Amino acid sequence: MNPLWGHLSGIITLLVMLSFIGVWIWVWDRRHLPKYDELARLPLQDQEEA
Repeated sequence: MNPLWGHLSGIITLLVMLSFIGVWIWVWDRRHLPKYDELARLPLQDQEEA
């Protein structure tokens, strides 16, 4: 197998890991907490209206 493939797969793995960590940090940011609370109450609001 070509050694270039090993480097390429390593770079792709690193990019995927960094993307995952970036999304994880973005999701757990406190600025998003009010929106998540609103979305968590959404199913309960449907039951109250019925």
